[in-house]
Amino acid sequence: MKIKEFIKIYNMKQLKLYVCCGLLAFSLMCKAQTTTGGDNIDLSGQWRLALDYNNQGLQNEWYKYYSQWDSMSLPGTTDEAKKGRPESKRKYAYRGYAWYEKEVTIPENWRGKRVMFSIERAKGSMVWFDGQYIGCDSTYICEQKFLLSNEAVPGKHKLTVRIYNGNDKKLLPPVSIGHQSNDGTATNWNGMLGKIQLCAYEDIWVDQVQLYPDIDTKTVKVKCVFDGVTDRQWEGTVRLCANLWNAGSQKHTIPEKTFHVKGVSNTDTVREFIYPMGQDVHLWSEWNPALYKLTMSSELKSGEDVMADHRQLNFGMRKFATNGKQFTINGTPTFLRGKHDGQVFPHQGYAPMNVDEWVKILRLLKDWGINHIRCHTWCPPEACFTACDIVGIYMLPELPHWGSVGRKAKVVQGDVEQKLEVYDNTTTYLIGEGRRLLDQFGNHASFVMFEIGNELGGDRQELQKIITGFRAHDPRKLYAAGSNNFLTRPQQQEGDDYWSSTLTGGRYGAGVYTDCEGYEVRASFPQSKFGHMNNYLRGTDYDFSAGNSHSTIPVIGHETGQYQMYPDTSEIHLYTGVTTLNNFIEYQKRLDKAGLGDLSHKYFKASGALAALCYREEIESALRTKDYGGFQLLDLQDFPGQGCALVGVLNAYFKPKGVISQKEWHQFCSEVVPLLRYPEFTLTNNDTFEGRVQVANYSAKSLSKPVNWSIKDGQGNLIDKGSFGLKDIPQGNVFDIATLRYSLDGINHAQKLNITISIEGTEYENTYSIWVYPADAKINEGKVQVFTSFNPKAQEALKKGKKVLILPTPEVLPTSVDGAFQSDFWNYNMFKKYGNVGTMGILTDDEHPVFADFPTEYHSNWQWFRLLRYGRPIDMASLPREYRPMVQVIDNFVLNRKLGVLFEAQVGKGKLMVCSMALQDNMKYPEGKQMYRSILNYMNSKQFNPKQILSVEQIKSIIH
Repeated sequence: MKIKEFIKIYNMKQLKLYVCCGLLAFSLMCKAQTTTGGDNIDLSGQWRLALDYNNQGLQNEWYKYYSQWDSMSLPGTTDEAKKGRPESKRKYAYRGYAWYEKEVTIPENWRGKRVMFSIERAKGSMVWFDGQYIGCDSTYICEQKFLLSNEAVPGKHKLTVRIYNGNDKKLLPPVSIGHQSNDGTATNWNGMLGKIQLCAYEDIWVDQVQLYPDIDTKTVKVKCVFDGVTDRQWEGTVRLCANLWNAGSQKHTIPEKTFHVKGVSNTDTVREFIYPMGQDVHLWSEWNPALYKLTMSSELKSGEDVMADHRQLNFGMRKFATNGKQFTINGTPTFLRGKHDGQVFPHQGYAPMNVDEWVKILRLLKDWGINHIRCHTWCPPEACFTACDIVGIYMLPELPHWGSVGRKAKVVQGDVEQKLEVYDNTTTYLIGEGRRLLDQFGNHASFVMFEIGNELGGDRQELQKIITGFRAHDPRKLYAAGSNNFLTRPQQQEGDDYWSSTLTGGRYGAGVYTDCEGYEVRASFPQSKFGHMNNYLRGTDYDFSAGNSHSTIPVIGHETGQYQMYPDTSEIHLYTGVTTLNNFIEYQKRLDKAGLGDLSHKYFKASGALAALCYREEIESALRTKDYGGFQLLDLQDFPGQGCALVGVLNAYFKPKGVISQKEWHQFCSEVVPLLRYPEFTLTNNDTFEGRVQVANYSAKSLSKPVNWSIKDGQGNLIDKGSFGLKDIPQGNVFDIATLRYSLDGINHAQKLNITISIEGTEYENTYSIWVYPADAKINEGKVQVFTSFNPKAQEALKKGKKVLILPTPEVLPTSVDGAFQSDFWNYNMFKKYGNVGTMGILTDDEHPVFADFPTEYHSNWQWFRLLRYGRPIDMASLPREYRPMVQVIDNFVLNRKLGVLFEAQVGKGKLMVCSMALQDNMKYPEGKQMYRSILNYMNSKQFNPKQILSVEQIKSIIH
């Protein structure tokens, strides 16, 4: 294409420019390759830089001459080079066109060879060589390759690249981009990342190598694509040799095998070779990530010319498949303990491009029980796949799309706009990018699943057609049209190998995913009135069996968790890279303004403890479900985008927050998890505890071990212990072990008990809590007068110096909000439209004497479930700034309301206690009755002596 023609198209701002150029580059030269077979010249180092703020470079032909170059180091981004302007989350943000130029020297021994320029990762780019336009590429997820002109002769040359990261949708790919380039997670950076190089090829070369392991025949099919630029016949040999390298001290070298090949160079010549791996071949899995390195050497002859090629490729002998509703690896059932990954890398603003850094991250994740990563609308770089191969992590990348597919297009013909039954170029782009991604990364053992994008809509048949095409192109993967597609009306998609969803039928808002209907496959939802975590939970005897029954393929719980916690301002010092934590500073200012600034760290610790509690229940609900596929957390680490969702037990830098230890987390998020199912968290000493003991065994093999139990009090003192004896625990599902029955008649005062189930001789154990209260303890109102509102009688009693307890009903609480047990879902701003209250548990003065007969920690725990879910937190904005309730409900960091459900004060001559925990309704439960008893005992004691003085009018402002 001549440059004048290009400028004409550019000025028309046609989106098809980038789409067509990207597909053209794909079809001609960008068939991805794990390694190249040519000689390479590394182009990392200093490049000239020009930021084209006003978009003048193309018209003014900067690719020919420009006099005001700046400079920066590549690989890297303009953010890292401190080029740009400050924004809320980025210290140096640049958006638009950036020009990069470098003088390159082609060596003499490259004379007559084909020279390729490649960038491992960039945005939409255009390339010139000595001022001559070479081509453009719109991929965000794959390596960009450009075959330079015949003028690439030995000597010095000028290489110019223009990269666009602006917001003009007419100039961007026809997809959402998602987390591939999003300021909410990574940054919308400009620059070049990874390998930037020139590569020399002979007239005929091996353009692509794909490996298809077959564990049944113990062979690997090696598919080679030979290519060239001239019309020449050729023939030669290909030699293959493989050796095991990632299996510790174990060794295995496969004998070399030679194959004869021939073809014509101006057309793609595909040849397939079957390479036997031997009877002692090692299989790759999460438990044994054994990798082979295949060395392929070719020698091709055409006339007098001899062209050699040599490369090495890593691969694993494995088969990731499904069996009914379960996933299998090499025929063995596995359970996906996954995390969502939205490319959260705040330091550099993009994903690491080197293997060592990824290995460090992935080993940390595996230490936290994770064996699977779903990349939400983005594809990580080659280094990540390689590290997943090494560590043993199952990978699911997605195309960068979060929207509709197969929409009807508006076509303008002359002056008439018509709606035609044709699909827009989104489909074309997705197919091209998907095949390109599969070709570049498809050899990786860890790359086991693939889907189009997140929460897609549009045409189901079009989605199925795309997936069917991908499966035909690369049968090594499992495929799904998307994650949580058609989220308001979820249905199993025909042709999908698995189903990632929040529901398995019905629709949002219809109430079909309740405890009765059983459609849910995760525990929490944006609407706080739905999901079992906040509404139906009483004990641990809950799973997703009913929801799982609505599917015929493996179900994965989509984006499970999303339990918000308060910001930890101590993280601010970590942000020494390209992004800032200014929002945390702002949140602290808001809390200070509300008069609660001194509680920031306590809020963080208490809300974090609740979030960890909720994550445990979420994960165990999945593990308790027989024949379940797995879950994908959102997330193990914080998510700074979409209004800032602090939902991780790790921060954005993968550092533990301290809300739960790795050892505690590993009890319920591991390959083997002992489980205890019981219907109620709160009991009396007239009860006999009864719990069903199970073990979810998704390790590599079956176990035969004694299963033991112990009961300790809240101080860690042993009360009793026992054993169920030697138990056979099969691999690959959740299995019943025994029933634990234990009489509680020996518990003579209110206390928390911890019950531990352990598998002898292993690290696998899990601890559960119950709260036991005396059944026959008297409730003595004594001198306390109890009212349900702040009526004249209550006021008169206080005036006379009496003790008054108010248990207000909802209609007399004008400033109260809905109660909730679980922490706020994701973040308040995003989902407040659904009526979420936005609270994050309680901060309790646990040493206050009012709790002498109601054992509690400083944070929410399960004995508080009914009291908080059905109570009414009172907004105390009208009370003195320094006033604190004994049970304070933690508000979200957007509103920062001072909320309380239990507080005391001196009013006139009297003493007042207010409890808005719906005790009238909860008195039929052990914890409600015990809370009432504990409050009365305190009020009738000499310790009841409130320090805070409040007026009658102040009380009237919150209680009618």
